[in-house]
Amino acid sequence: MKENRFDNFKGVKELQESEATPIPKKEAKAHQKVSKAQEANTKTVVAKPRRGRPNGKRSDENFRQVTAYVGTETYKKTKMKLLANDNRQEFSELVHELLNKWLKES
Repeated sequence: MKENRFDNFKGVKELQESEATPIPKKEAKAHQKVSKAQEANTKTVVAKPRRGRPNGKRSDENFRQVTAYVGTETYKKTKMKLLANDNRQEFSELVHELLNKWLKES
């Protein structure tokens, strides 16, 4: 009978479980204290600047994604006007400005 390439993996889990030795309670508590101390040390490390694209509004805590229904023609005309402008303002920025203006007036 031809040998299956996975035949060597049969029983590996049982072997690992049989070789595993439980950690005594005192050592387990000490192990937990060390891991908490190590965790505290990792929080104090300053994160290095990441390569690639910068984070967008979706991952920024100061922004929240919302849904609004806007008429199709209104959206098309607004989008065309935004694209025609040289400042290339985003639709969400326009909505943000208009909502802030409305809040100040009311």
